[in-house]
Amino acid sequence: MQILFNNQNNKEYQAMLNSLLKDVFFDFQFWYDLDLWDENYESYSMFENGEIVSNICVFKTQILCDGKQYPALSVGAVATKEEYRGRGLARSLMEHIIEKYEGTPMYLFANEDVVNFYPKFGFKRVSEKLPVCHCEINNDNKPKKIQYNDPKVWDYVCKRVNYSQKLDCLNSASINIFHIYSGYLKDLIYEIPELDTLVIAEQKNASLKLIGVFSLREIDFSDLAKYLPFRNVEKVEFGFMPYWSDLEYEMQIYETDPIFIRGITCELGDVKFPELSIT
Repeated sequence: MQILFNNQNNKEYQAMLNSLLKDVFFDFQFWYDLDLWDENYESYSMFENGEIVSNICVFKTQILCDGKQYPALSVGAVATKEEYRGRGLARSLMEHIIEKYEGTPMYLFANEDVVNFYPKFGFKRVSEKLPVCHCEINNDNKPKKIQYNDPKVWDYVCKRVNYSQKLDCLNSASINIFHIYSGYLKDLIYEIPELDTLVIAEQKNASLKLIGVFSLREIDFSDLAKYLPFRNVEKVEFGFMPYWSDLEYEMQIYETDPIFIRGITCELGDVKFPELSIT
């Protein structure tokens, strides 16, 4: 069976791949239409009878961890057509990728149905924690919602300067846009022009979840808290590692999809992977 490879905005290849991904996950066509597929995003697929029947994608990330930058691979879009499962296709693709990138750290998020698959390739399951701070937010600021497809969103995402020295992804703008355009965040996007900042946030009762914060200049958390358009907040949760020096927070255990890492020799400690950088 032939292995296909793609790392560019190839419409013919994308159409074949999307035929598989729509059946297993959902329709990825919106992301392909944004022309964001570049050399950092690679697809490895098994091809038979004119169609892609199995696939694994990797995104070549630049990870910032404890102030140091590392190349790594974020693994995703692991899918096989139902009638081709059990034939070792995904195994062959994973072995091919590992051989090509031997020595490069890898990480992925999986569902409980496949947790026994990845340890076969040297992946180790780890747990992440949720950064949480207890603070009151009672602002009368009028929400300034912004449409997900507003060109200003791209500016905020692509030009942000706020990165966590503890753990962050430096080159994931295209993946951030993927999450923003996929639809589930479209009503949660707020602009704070006074701070040159875009916030993706959701309030549930007294808890506010900051899913993503994209700032064009350095700001303090105390400044951000004054402009957040929310009331009756007692607790703030973060979908990433906070970077503000004036913020005190704790790491709490919570339920999340299993995380697997391979080839990471340093001790990660208590961390939260940025949710909007997950492939």
